[in-house]
Amino acid sequence: MLKLIATATLALCAMQVSAQASKTVIGEAYDTDSKKLLYVEKHRYVAGNKHEVKYYNPAGELFAEKLLSYGEYEQAPAFEQTNALRGEWIKVTGQGDSLKVEYREKSDALVFDKRIKVNDHLLVDAGFDRYVKMHWDNLVSNQKMDIDYLVPSRLTTVGFEVGRVDCLEGTREEAVCFAITPTSWFVSLAVDPITVAYDPESHNLLRFNGRGNIASSSGKYQTVDIHYQYPE
Repeated sequence: MLKLIATATLALCAMQVSAQASKTVIGEAYDTDSKKLLYVEKHRYVAGNKHEVKYYNPAGELFAEKLLSYGEYEQAPAFEQTNALRGEWIKVTGQGDSLKVEYREKSDALVFDKRIKVNDHLLVDAGFDRYVKMHWDNLVSNQKMDIDYLVPSRLTTVGFEVGRVDCLEGTREEAVCFAITPTSWFVSLAVDPITVAYDPESHNLLRFNGRGNIASSSGKYQTVDIHYQYPE
């Protein structure tokens, strides 16, 4: 159960920014305790509904990649992610009104798969950012919304609640912030809320604070503080 809790929280970090006015977005991920730079995300938008993410270590070496494709259900995109540090591999593909989820923990592990029904509450990876934008007015009006977030490593979904909160210290003064918390009381005992900050005008994601979605070579998922930049 605790492993499921951990993978649920790390999955939420995959909400990286969806298509913005800028075609390139850079995210710098810092360790929340040591404040050291852990990795850099570089987002690029290609062919309209394609979203490419590359992950680099502090030395500038590429170690992980992800490609997302947004279809009818924007909050539940298809995607494929590879992490060379462990050989972890995730693939989610749309098949009508359901998704096929495939997962391999490391390079020498078996691939497991499962089909999951798509609905308006199902969120997948960076689809969370699309969801926030689609429900912006409700969320900024302090309405709380329930979601089912896909956890590919467990081939299941976990329930979370999204609602407006005060921003963390160090966040831009004008930002609007939301917290993502487990709907299960038991899970909430072991999981701290994830906090995200948005620009109130552009609705660009500015900051993410919570468990990351990129495993280290030992398989550990760190708690990260990611700050996003939108170069002209």
